[in-house]
This record gives sequence, structure tokens and C-alpha cells, in this order.
Amino acid sequence: MITQNIDQLHARAGTRELVEVHGTIAHSSCLRCGARYPLPEVRARQADDDRRVPRCDCGEALKPDVVLFGEYLPVDALARAEDLAAGADLMLCIGSSLEVHPVAQLPLITLAAGGKLAILTRGLTPLDGKATVRMGGDIVQDIDALLHALALTATVVTS
Repeated sequence: MITQNIDQLHARAGTRELVEVHGTIAHSSCLRCGARYPLPEVRARQADDDRRVPRCDCGEALKPDVVLFGEYLPVDALARAEDLAAGADLMLCIGSSLEVHPVAQLPLITLAAGGKLAILTRGLTPLDGKATVRMGGDIVQDIDALLHALALTATVVTS
């Protein structure tokens, strides 16, 4: 699972292999000394500060470990995402406009490696014409329909 979301929802859902290319709100780090604190501790430090700024033991303000505008994506996360994209037989792009780069290049990596692309999102994307499957309705209903179609295909193949 490759996600641009920072909200921990995929981790909470039990995703075993998760690449968070924009980081996560699960922890914050000190820009001065590099100390890292989990979110509950960051919240406690924020509550204890008169100005409501969570601070490191060294006194520096803590920054959430998320990619902010103008910052680079974590090199390791992007490299892992590219490797997964290159090895995918099928990439499902769910709920994405496919316009935020460099992550928007991942489906192109899958296609270049011979994989297929399924896009499930409302609104147009730049890759709609390259998708084997393109669904633009309600995401939950579209995923249910896709899973049903895959189950039917699996039944036919194994019968």
C-alpha cells in the first residue's frame, strides 16, 4: 500500500506493508537534535507549553514528521514506492487526482513495466486513457463492484 495520506488510517486498518510517501502524523521530530516523539507525547508536551508549542527536551519546537509544502519526500519511501510500482501487475489508484508529483509518476512506472492500471476516483485524471479499468462513482460502491467482479473471475478460472 502506497499512500500520500498522513492520518494513520491505513496503519490503524492493519495494513502490513505501508509506504507513507508524505510521512505520518504518528510522530514528530526535533529539527535541532533529531529526537523523535510519538504523537501522544507530542500532544502532552503541547498541553504543557504556555504557548501550546510542543517542544523537545533540548527546547526546540517539534515538527510533525510529514512533508510540508516545498519539502522533499523521504528518499527511502519514494524509492520503495517506485520499486513496488515497477513490480506491480496491477496498480489500483483509489481516490487520487494523479496530479501530485512525484507520486503521480508511479502509475506510469507500473505501465512501463508491463503492469495494468485501474483508476477509481471522481473527476478526470491525466491517466484515464491509459487505465484498463476506470470507475468514477462512489468509491465504496466501485470497490465493492470491483471485488465482486474479481471474485467472479476467480470462480470461473478455478472451476
